[in-house]
Amino acid sequence: MFRFIPRRLFNTGLFLQQESSKLIKSSCPAGTVLNVNVKKSGKDPIALEDHEYPAWLWEVLDKEAQDRKLAQDPLKLRKKQIRKANRARIKQNNFLQQL
Repeated sequence: MFRFIPRRLFNTGLFLQQESSKLIKSSCPAGTVLNVNVKKSGKDPIALEDHEYPAWLWEVLDKEAQDRKLAQDPLKLRKKQIRKANRARIKQNNFLQQL
């Protein structure tokens, strides 16, 4: 139905960084041991300063930023809409089968 054609887009990181006026602060101070180690021989990660993290990290949970990003790429937006409709249809069919 749809064919995926890879293409390279221009980096808009600086543009988005200037655009966002909200400054989100980290939930823990720099230098804090995070205690999220999952490997037996691994080391616990240490929190960094806010400016040391990449800019995209602060927009991951921001719904408005994600919606703006999806609006720029209509194929991704349509794919997400189809996936959401399919999940709803599957849940509805599963519910009806239980009756």
